Amino acid sequence: MTEPVKSVGQLLQWYRKEAGLSLPRLAALAHYDKGYLSKVENGRKPMSVELARVCDKVLGTGGELAKRALAATDRNCPGGQLPLAQLPAAQGRLFGRAGALTRLERLLAHGTDAPGRVPMVCVDGPPGVGKTTLALRGAHNVAHRFIDGALFVNLRGNDRVRGPLDPGHVLAGFLRALGVRSDRVPDDEQERAALYRSLLSGRSVLVVLDNAATSAQVQPLLPGSGGCAVLVTSRSHLVGMQVMTAPAVRLTLGPLDFEAAVDLLRTLIGDARADAEPTALARMALRCGFLPLALRTAAVRIATHPRMSIDEFDRHYAAEAGLLDLVGTDNEEHLRSALDRTPPAMYGRASWRTREHTPQSGAVKSMGA
Repeated sequence: MTEPVKSVGQLLQWYRKEAGLSLPRLAALAHYDKGYLSKVENGRKPMSVELARVCDKVLGTGGELAKRALAATDRNCPGGQLPLAQLPAAQGRLFGRAGALTRLERLLAHGTDAPGRVPMVCVDGPPGVGKTTLALRGAHNVAHRFIDGALFVNLRGNDRVRGPLDPGHVLAGFLRALGVRSDRVPDDEQERAALYRSLLSGRSVLVVLDNAATSAQVQPLLPGSGGCAVLVTSRSHLVGMQVMTAPAVRLTLGPLDFEAAVDLLRTLIGDARADAEPTALARMALRCGFLPLALRTAAVRIATHPRMSIDEFDRHYAAEAGLLDLVGTDNEEHLRSALDRTPPAMYGRASWRTREHTPQSGAVKSMGA
């Protein structure tokens, strides 16, 4: 190395050239965006420790990039504060959502290279359709593009017991996560929102707002400048987001198609039992309305009762009131907790009644259109 290297970005560029790799080739090998790597090399984007480790492996640096990135993190994060990491774990395998997932990732990632623009995506659809599952998987898949991490909150928009979270309460939590001491959090909601936007200015953070009730609940939680992105889930269309400066893109989920619904049941129940009763399996998918939550609930109950056939399960539970009705009328959290608390014998009068559902893989359109 003939000249001193001042930054980790310059060091990355030096190692890349020493390895005889073009920037597009490094991007392909590291599975990172070429434009993003260019900004890292030129000092316009800091290098995350995760990216540094990937590049160390590709370029055979002996861990030098990760050492420099860790040192930079220690300097830039007062008190050893690490990048935000509030995303819950992704929830299991996705079925029938490959197209929707790809589109979601593209929509979130596209805006990170657009100066001054905050990309917003709203995943909406009926209860039990898998909005949160899709959102979390997509958020984890693009998390590496947001070098300052991710903020997450369940806004409890459909929680009939506790009620929706107040935006001011959410802002207080976000401010503390961003390093503001509790005694320094402003009392006024507008002042909290202003400080929140100031702290996010110049940062690259993914903000995930799960289970939103209204646009008014979302509005104060939006960053004010580019570099960040926002992902919202809601049962409602949140039409108020169409009048914002940067209108949200809406990704609407419907029930799974027949093949994906059966695949979900088969995966959780097991091939042997599914192959033994294909007709009963198909009927169970239909009774669940092709909704992922209802399908998973049925599959878990079947899987935990190996001596009961799928057909017996279907006939035993086909009565007047049903779990599908519960999925459609109450919130998902209540359904899961109720099922966890209740012994199987208590479901003697439960029904898997079929409803009119039109399977959709996910339709996308601008909320401003």
